[in-house]
Amino acid sequence: MGRISDYSLDTTVQVTDKLLGSNSDGTTRNFKLDAITEFLNTSGTINLNGVVEQFQIEDTDLIRGKFKLPNGGNGINFSQVTSLKVSLKNISNVDVSKFFDHLVGHGLKISRVDNINEFGQYTFVSAVKANPADTFATFTLAYLNGNSTLRQDKHYLFNLDNSGRIDKNFAQENINFQANTEKTISHNLAKFPAVTVIDSGGSHIVGDVQHTDNNTFKITFKATFQGSVYAN
Repeated sequence: MGRISDYSLDTTVQVTDKLLGSNSDGTTRNFKLDAITEFLNTSGTINLNGVVEQFQIEDTDLIRGKFKLPNGGNGINFSQVTSLKVSLKNISNVDVSKFFDHLVGHGLKISRVDNINEFGQYTFVSAVKANPADTFATFTLAYLNGNSTLRQDKHYLFNLDNSGRIDKNFAQENINFQANTEKTISHNLAKFPAVTVIDSGGSHIVGDVQHTDNNTFKITFKATFQGSVYAN
């Protein structure tokens, strides 16, 4: 075999080209460039901004890196998808549940790895494990936009899509406020929201708001009244 430097450079790379290398068993093999590309796309090795899952049509237990319709099935249009069961471990057996939890309340885009024109955009409503020991969750989705259908054994990228983000808000009505007395409000929005207070007559009342943390604030008024608090 000649030295690598003796071979001319291929200036027109094509998917049908082959690379020479060692197989995992130590034998020398040719590797097709399109096969290498498919492996990288479907293994999740280079998809740093999402999780790759393979769509299965059988209503059987999910193994790592798989997702399905709640009762199995094939050929459903993205616009008809309202719920999916999704493995919480990717194809490399890495737990990705924290990533999916982060997307809840935002948006989710599911796009076919080898054909980005086939996709669905959703508001990601919830991801629920029926049993704490489960390695999959049931996703509840609200369709926004998309094209085409889910296809058997195809790989799809699950990633953040802010067009489906839910604007978190909080409301508590019929609160009795006492003059010059702090009232603690727990909104649990995980942010520092804007606060509006309306009294029982419909007037906007301004008080002194002090945010304790990103889930709680204290509010004080100079007068005694009954009203409602809104935070967003």
